Amino acid sequence: MWNPRPTQTVFGDVFCLRDKDVNCFLIQGQNGYLAIDSGYQNSQNTSAGLKMLGIAPEQVTDVFLTHLDIDHAGGVCAESQPIYPNAEIHISAQEETYLTGAYSRKTIAGHRCKLPIALPRYKVFAPGEALRVNGISILPVAVPGHTLGHTAFLAKGIYLFFGDCIIANEEGGWLFYDFWNQDPALNRESVQKLRDSKLHAKYVLTSHSGCLSWEEAFRYADKSPHWRKKGFVFCREAEKNPYRA
Repeated sequence: MWNPRPTQTVFGDVFCLRDKDVNCFLIQGQNGYLAIDSGYQNSQNTSAGLKMLGIAPEQVTDVFLTHLDIDHAGGVCAESQPIYPNAEIHISAQEETYLTGAYSRKTIAGHRCKLPIALPRYKVFAPGEALRVNGISILPVAVPGHTLGHTAFLAKGIYLFFGDCIIANEEGGWLFYDFWNQDPALNRESVQKLRDSKLHAKYVLTSHSGCLSWEEAFRYADKSPHWRKKGFVFCREAEKNPYRA
């Protein structure tokens, strides 16, 4: 179901950290690193991965969050030992509404289930607001559906960090599992809209299944895996239990 990549250098200036079932990323800037997501709370995996890559947590100047789920924002949560103590945290204006209580992640039996995340401090950006941080060009791209403020990031004009919009196997990218999407129909609409837009990245980096080309990433942009089907195997290469890592 999940097929995260091991901690490694992906490209000369892009690094991936594995934390159980998820990948977060680092981009080398002029003075340190910019992070895309932060992994789980108090994660020894992330700490060990940074050490393996020879990167000190204090060298990370900024963290851009695709969304506020615990596997993406846990490392910078107010109740966590901050993995990047010097970093400024950035979230979209739409995703901030989960913090204020205006949005809930799910509604079950009439109960609004809030995200278990609080941020100590953060800056808010607007989708489409071209940014330059640590010498790195960052373009936030709104792709709501997984959460209502989910954001992808185009970095340096060639790397698209896609978060949880899609999940990929040996055949290519599919729409992310419906069960985990707050609004599956909206996620489908967002992914297809991005596919058909003028934006075109050379590399698409996903949070749970590695790096793809643009064509591979959108190959099944109209389908979500039928994970409830008996004997379901989505990715033959995937570990049976990635949470042991």
